[in-house]
Amino acid sequence: MVSPATIEPDWDGWRSIATASAAGINLCWTCGACDNGCPVSLATGRLRPQRNVRMAVYGMIDELLAMPDVWYCLSCRHCLQGCPNKVKPYELHLYLQNEAVRRGIFSTDFVTAYHRLFAEFQRVRWRTVVHCFKKKLDFLPDQTWYQWLKKPLRHALYRPIALGQNRSVQQLQKPEAILNGQACFTCSECSSCCPIICDGDVFDPQRIIRMANLGLVDELLRSPTIWLCLGCQHCTDACSQTVSGYAIIRRLQLLAIENGIVDPALSIRLLDADQIIYSKLLDEIDTLIGLFRMM
Repeated sequence: MVSPATIEPDWDGWRSIATASAAGINLCWTCGACDNGCPVSLATGRLRPQRNVRMAVYGMIDELLAMPDVWYCLSCRHCLQGCPNKVKPYELHLYLQNEAVRRGIFSTDFVTAYHRLFAEFQRVRWRTVVHCFKKKLDFLPDQTWYQWLKKPLRHALYRPIALGQNRSVQQLQKPEAILNGQACFTCSECSSCCPIICDGDVFDPQRIIRMANLGLVDELLRSPTIWLCLGCQHCTDACSQTVSGYAIIRRLQLLAIENGIVDPALSIRLLDADQIIYSKLLDEIDTLIGLFRMM
């Protein structure tokens, strides 16, 4: 029986990663909360924030930079939100992405292509919500995947009646007070920091807040847009007026359910669909990595 090789920690490497990433990796006690909260981990099992943090603690930066995991992260901050010690694996992944470019492992052209793919993927998510309003997504053929990925959405956020039953929201006379967004003065701080703002026609927290303030709640409740929020709460942290875009969107989701516009089981169908669409996204990222590493 061959004994597993012993890992010799690189303490200089650990200090370098810990200082540069500001991810708090030395606070990790391997409880696994980050893995259990990561949507990519839950959907595919192909991203393990806990493992990556432990590798960073051992100073294994070369090994980390060789892994595709670095590029799978959504920056949704679910890893931080679940961590009892407030370790930030997403910050570690961001540092490693930048380090890979700095070292010449990947070019800026790769980064541009990567961000373009991520932006296009938000269209897939939007169309997935449309599908899941009616039925479960059991399978996504490659032809449909690429059509959803490449075909732009035009003014999707403003579509008056996109989904849901033909009924009006009742007992919602002052939505701006209920949704607590009246302090917004449209400075775009929320939109500037949102990780999925790639296409304003698909998702834009400022537009959602503005529409809510203008009383266009019924339109929002019928739009797929409100179901795209990752719950990262970057918008809440960034807002100088202490408006919580996340709380507003979450309230809109609950109102859509309470008013019978959407099926309460929609969230479950979306989680099931994530297993399909996130797997395809990671395959696309792997292909992109292979193409640019060959160049």
